[in-house]
Amino acid sequence: MIAKQKLIIGSRGSRLSLAQSEHFKDELLLANPDLRPDQIELKVIKTSGDKFKTENLASMGGKGLFVKEIEQELLENNIDCAVHSLKDVPTFGVPSLKLAAFLKRKDERDAFISPVAKSFETLKPGSTVGTSSVRRIAQLKKLRSDLNIVSMRGNIDTRIEKVKEGIYDSIVLAYAGLKRLGFHTHVSEILDKEKMLPAAGQGVVTIQCRSNDGELIKLLKSVNDKETEIIVSAERSFLHRVNGACDTPVAVNAVLNDDGEVFIQAEILSLDGKKVFNAHRTGISEKAVSIGLDVAEEILDKAGHDFVVSETKLAHTIHKT
Repeated sequence: MIAKQKLIIGSRGSRLSLAQSEHFKDELLLANPDLRPDQIELKVIKTSGDKFKTENLASMGGKGLFVKEIEQELLENNIDCAVHSLKDVPTFGVPSLKLAAFLKRKDERDAFISPVAKSFETLKPGSTVGTSSVRRIAQLKKLRSDLNIVSMRGNIDTRIEKVKEGIYDSIVLAYAGLKRLGFHTHVSEILDKEKMLPAAGQGVVTIQCRSNDGELIKLLKSVNDKETEIIVSAERSFLHRVNGACDTPVAVNAVLNDDGEVFIQAEILSLDGKKVFNAHRTGISEKAVSIGLDVAEEILDKAGHDFVVSETKLAHTIHKT
């Protein structure tokens, strides 16, 4: 139980962000019967990523644009904790802030939506596919070089409207967000991880607070999912080592196998999808972070340490619609 009267939660104002914040609030109330709904307040914060809806995020500073203003509110004590999509949170965090809880991971796969094709394979050559990350652009080009892969931005509602209006023949986006907002009925195909390996942290909601707020950290541990914490620690250690951000064509996914061991697989791609370097490893869960680092070293050895830098620079030239 918290000593103060109100727990103020910071969140972006998108439908998905608000839904994630409500989910966190529900989980917190469920795990702490002494906590009342009127003790929890939600504060909407507009981020740079929300303000600049068409600009190339990579050239503006990357995924940190979706968390920077929220983190500033934490640092200024205007909010107590923040709700983020983990894949939006850079691995080079602010030292005085802490990711204190990870909610149980939802389906981390990507989804394909199209009114003109039942599956990605059945799209006609030359069809347009809209997507929102350089990882997906590279992976889709790897799978189908005969398609027109177009970079796009906007919230889930906007992207779905664009495909309905025929601006794109299809779109590819994270399945977890679609399902949380009830848009999963629009999905034509859920793409297997063997086909499209997800981004680090995809499908995971994380709660951030100040590192010195011991009382709140203890409260947040009541909603922390230990398995999710383990697997994302492996994914994010990999990502940090390869310097992967939103402007890097990199994918990584970890799971706990039946023996309770961490199995992690990862790949780095060229933006055109013609070059792919991958690696995988299994190890005990207590070594999740070092396993992620080992996989990163193996891939960097294969690709060359300058590969990520060159592909990141190329990604900065992409224009998003």
